[in-house]
Amino acid sequence: MKTFADKEGGTVLLTTLLIMTVMAAITLALMDDIKLAVKRTINVQAYSQADWQADGAEDFVTAYLTNDFAALPPAAKAALLQSRTPLILPTPDGAITLTLKDASTCFNLNALMGETAIEKDEDARREFAQIGVLLGLAENQATSLSYALMDWQDADQQQSPNGAEDGTYLRKNPPYRTADTALRGPEELRALHGMDEDLWELFRPFVCTGGAGIKPKVNLNSLTQDRILILAAALSGNVSGEEAAPLAAALLRDRPLEGYDNQQQVDTVVATIDIENPTVSRVGFEVESVFVEVVTQVGPAERVRTYRFDGVDTDTPRLTYRGWGRETFRPEIETPTEPGSETEVDGR
Repeated sequence: MKTFADKEGGTVLLTTLLIMTVMAAITLALMDDIKLAVKRTINVQAYSQADWQADGAEDFVTAYLTNDFAALPPAAKAALLQSRTPLILPTPDGAITLTLKDASTCFNLNALMGETAIEKDEDARREFAQIGVLLGLAENQATSLSYALMDWQDADQQQSPNGAEDGTYLRKNPPYRTADTALRGPEELRALHGMDEDLWELFRPFVCTGGAGIKPKVNLNSLTQDRILILAAALSGNVSGEEAAPLAAALLRDRPLEGYDNQQQVDTVVATIDIENPTVSRVGFEVESVFVEVVTQVGPAERVRTYRFDGVDTDTPRLTYRGWGRETFRPEIETPTEPGSETEVDGR
């Protein structure tokens, strides 16, 4: 009887220990779920707050450009844009960081068409083609791409010379149609007939998107040497981009330390270069368009939005582009230009 009782007591003990072990495991699992749920709730609240701050930052940027930035003299504006010094606004749970960049030092892909997608800007189309030539493309290839870009945006189905309309794209695999409107972002250029990944990587640092038909003057004061081909293409109204390259180089070489502040200074440099009727009207020394990168941080959350404002030199800056994430921002040229490389534009 004693042996049976001992065995029965041991069974009860083992059963009790087993039940306690299972309960402990369940408790630990519940605790992990609770901890995960708490972290998830904190993150959701943080990201929600970051979104609200990003919305507020958009209003702040508009007010900043209209008041504080507009009050700066041209030289100060150029210095701010060249330094890329961010404006940091502390918040109770994080910070809002604003970075401004001049949008005139890249080509607006939507400049080829007016707001109604009917009016066509032949000068803008030719300027885009000259960018391609300066990047090393054959002239006929660059011209075909420029017409394809125009056909992609225009509202009709009349194919331009060497261009591409729906009939071309519907024969692709998979088939698709032209947008018949302005580009939503520079990445849309990859859908263009004749554009491949290598060409996209070549164009990518020098193109951007803004309002339809908007073609801001290239700001000589904020332009950097690695984007000189944008200036050469802008000057090439009646000549090729390569012929305009010496003038572009001279304008940067002779730029005053404080920057150009009147048209006479620009005309003086232009007179020293023997070039037939350069499009001097395409260059200026005022900030007309800017990109703004807004980064909002709230605890572990981060939100990045990018904007383009045109008409910054007026009383009412106009928001013409809004993107989410850094990948939508105009890419930087990460490596310095080596002599003899494809993107070098010198005074030869």
